[in-house]
Amino acid sequence: MRKLIAGIATLLSIKSSVAAQELQSPPKQINYRGGLVVFALPATWIEEYEPEGGGVFYAPGDDTGTLRLDVITAKSPHPVTSTDSAAVLLKTGDSDVESLPTGAAIAKHVSREVDRGTPITIYWWSVASVVEPDHVRIASFSYSILSSQEQSKRTALDLSFLEQSIRDIRFSPVLGK
Repeated sequence: MRKLIAGIATLLSIKSSVAAQELQSPPKQINYRGGLVVFALPATWIEEYEPEGGGVFYAPGDDTGTLRLDVITAKSPHPVTSTDSAAVLLKTGDSDVESLPTGAAIAKHVSREVDRGTPITIYWWSVASVVEPDHVRIASFSYSILSSQEQSKRTALDLSFLEQSIRDIRFSPVLGK
């Protein structure tokens, strides 16, 4: 029994060590849809893109979290400036909105759900940015994990990295064609 417990402890220690190493290596820059949105992820994470929009990002291995990204661009009926970013998120129903030094605004929340009988936890971030004179972009990120992993060291490391990366997001200042 002691060998089994020691083996499990070693395995958990190795998994935490691997997660920490992933986050210590230089991150890679993600130029989502040609630079529409630019942010960083750990270098080892896998990128997948949907043909009609949306991206999925995850660390290799079993039972790792999944980061999803979707971006919408909308035309405002009236002129907007960077000071309007927070108001955009408030109008979408977010109540806890923070203005960022870049002129963008961020809102975040956590939800707990059941997916095919398995409890999952989803961390959500919405980041709004204005493209003057009359467009707004909203990048919607979600990071899904098994609820049983909420308190794990790997989840804490991933969330810390993602939180900073999403806060540092850069949007293209021009509209695409």
